[in-house]
Amino acid sequence: MRPLASLLRRARLVVPVALLTVIGGATAAAASAATPKPAPFVWHPLALENGWKSTSTKSLTTGTPAWAVRGGVVYLRGAIKQTSAQGTDVFAQLPASAWPTHDLYLQVYTNVGVPGILFVGTDGELEAYDGNAAVFTSLAGVSYVTKTVKASNLALANGWQSSQSQYGTGNPAYSVSNGVVYLSGSMHTAGKSRLAFVLPKAARPSAGMYISVYTEDGTTGWLHIQSTGQVYANGPDATGYTALANVAFPVASTTWHNITLSSGWKSAAGLFPTAPPSYAVINGVVYLRGAIRQPASGSGLWAFLPAAARTTGDVADIEVETSNGTTGAVTVTKSLGLASSTPYGNARAFTSLAGVAYPPSS
Repeated sequence: MRPLASLLRRARLVVPVALLTVIGGATAAAASAATPKPAPFVWHPLALENGWKSTSTKSLTTGTPAWAVRGGVVYLRGAIKQTSAQGTDVFAQLPASAWPTHDLYLQVYTNVGVPGILFVGTDGELEAYDGNAAVFTSLAGVSYVTKTVKASNLALANGWQSSQSQYGTGNPAYSVSNGVVYLSGSMHTAGKSRLAFVLPKAARPSAGMYISVYTEDGTTGWLHIQSTGQVYANGPDATGYTALANVAFPVASTTWHNITLSSGWKSAAGLFPTAPPSYAVINGVVYLRGAIRQPASGSGLWAFLPAAARTTGDVADIEVETSNGTTGAVTVTKSLGLASSTPYGNARAFTSLAGVAYPPSS
């Protein structure tokens, strides 16, 4: 895995000597949990093309770029970079069994936390562009349902309309499968209300969530999903286009396990309508919820992760919402959880964990 020093460099802070001492000793027991080990995924390596290569090295283990499917849901892993000046945005082709029902435009983490775009076509074509995609594009935390999972259209409100006819991204819809809610499609409005729809009771989370999403022309927006089902689409360009793809969260009846925070990080649940930092493992996938903040100066290390919430070795960078609708990242390793943003103060003020989902083998 990546050395601790390089992982924490994003936070632009120095790790206290005392913290480094603790890492090597007593915290190992505190980081373990009695939760059963998730079932392994069967990963299929992506055949990278057009100058794209894996970013994984001995000192930065991002894992082999690959895809897997479980229960009708496709998952991606790894990270990529463009090595050719003549290369194109197209970096791989998925087989038919992993094709989405509609085109997907997703916002993902790229180098130094600048949001980039991942496009997944209905023919399986994968493209990475915008942000610092050529330097580093993370595929970790990306998932979407295939047509084998039944979807139900959402009843849009307050002038919000489907963007399917313009972009071929599908009508706004939801699916519930194996205790997890999946959103899909895209929408827009000429109105001023940010309340786009209300989720049915069976598709609501147990607490409020703030999730970063792709909006018009690749700008950043965020969904505020309330436990009562109201979903608000926010951001300067959200009314022009808001993607719902890659949004997944467990149903309200899910059993959650609290995460013990480190380095001065606190739960943000007392200031925002969200949950304490916690995790659940469903069908071999780790889900996070809640939000965190860091009132006093400290490192980006927010947790020594419980065993069930770790990766098996890869470093996974997953884009999340930070203060005032900006983007940052939650980085997950085989033992640590880290938070970052540019500037780092945005992550310290508020980092959402909601919507983060990854197989432990990511």
